[in-house]
Amino acid sequence: MQQLERIKPIAQRLLTLQLENERRDAWLWERALRVSRLAQLIGHAPELAGRGIDLLAAGAAGLFHCAGWAAQLEQGGVRWWQLLGRPTTDIQRELGAALLMEHAGPLLPAKTARLAADAIRQCNRRGTNLIEAQVLAEAESLDDIGAVTVLRQFRQYHAEGRPITQMMATWTRQQEYRYWELRISDFRFETTRALARARFEALGAYFLALTRDVNGTDVLEVLDKAGVDVPPDLRTTIGSEDERPG
Repeated sequence: MQQLERIKPIAQRLLTLQLENERRDAWLWERALRVSRLAQLIGHAPELAGRGIDLLAAGAAGLFHCAGWAAQLEQGGVRWWQLLGRPTTDIQRELGAALLMEHAGPLLPAKTARLAADAIRQCNRRGTNLIEAQVLAEAESLDDIGAVTVLRQFRQYHAEGRPITQMMATWTRQQEYRYWELRISDFRFETTRALARARFEALGAYFLALTRDVNGTDVLEVLDKAGVDVPPDLRTTIGSEDERPG
């Protein structure tokens, strides 16, 4: 969409963050690009045929949906590694909507700009009837499930000095209390729910591979098949209770 292309440089400027030591961080901007694209794609889902969705508004909302995080970082309310580390608050939504209207609103049709801002404001509300808000919420949730969520977790854990094994333990606990199953059940549309299930399966496969690589399980299997006597301490699962000092 030509009108969306006109506001992308504005969103990129707002969401590419200037950190200490003149370092630039594109984390929010890349998230905005993904969610904007997903929102436009989801807007073509079979369930939405005939709903009259404004795809330009959905795409614009995606570009600015996380702009409130950038504003709070600039104000000192969060640190760079905490960005997107928890659900976006209503205050952050309002900040994002205001930034959209201020910086991109003049370049969009007035009705579309208002719809995009309202989509950002309402996407946290489960009961919203605004289709653009529903699509934005689905796009955000879908981006939260899958390979990208591993990058977000690693970014935060690494900055906080926490080991990979803690990230693995978090995944295990999430399975125990069915965190991801509940997240998937919250999707509104069958199309996005099916996509979320597929992404969740891929995420599970990744953590299985990560656990294997961290523990050298594949090496142990080869040695066992060869009849090699491996010392018990090398069979201890890294990050398990048995390995931790008393």
